Amino acid sequence: MKIYVTSRQQPTLDLWSRFLPASIGIEFVNEADRKVQADVLVMSGIWAFDRYGGSPNREAAQVLSNTRGDGLPDWIVVPPFRPVVERDGEFVIREDFEHVSPAYYAVLGALRAVRSDFGDSASIALDLSMLGMDDPCDESTPASVARAIEDFLSE
Repeated sequence: MKIYVTSRQQPTLDLWSRFLPASIGIEFVNEADRKVQADVLVMSGIWAFDRYGGSPNREAAQVLSNTRGDGLPDWIVVPPFRPVVERDGEFVIREDFEHVSPAYYAVLGALRAVRSDFGDSASIALDLSMLGMDDPCDESTPASVARAIEDFLSE
């Protein structure tokens, strides 16, 4: 599986390139310079649902067909959210997921969905701005995503 990490901010890409394992061939692309031609784009539901359909799902990633002709890949994957339970009238993260990073859970779920639906030959773009992960000062998110990718590749 070819994985692209994209951003329009070079400082964000520089940070992420320090955390993600170079040995697995991840390509870091500044989209201000060029666009990525991937089979699948991973984006947050906040951006995807109105355009491509679907609705929030905490348990599984959603694979949505892009028939809009908008220049984005033919397939959009919306990552899952950590599972919640209702406790005392409020929704809280399920206890067994409290210590799981949201970024880890989202990216691992998205990668699994891509493998399940398209196999290991698919190319996938993780668009950091469309995932809400485009902060050049946030080290915890790329560290979590690195663990998710490493765990995914060892499955």
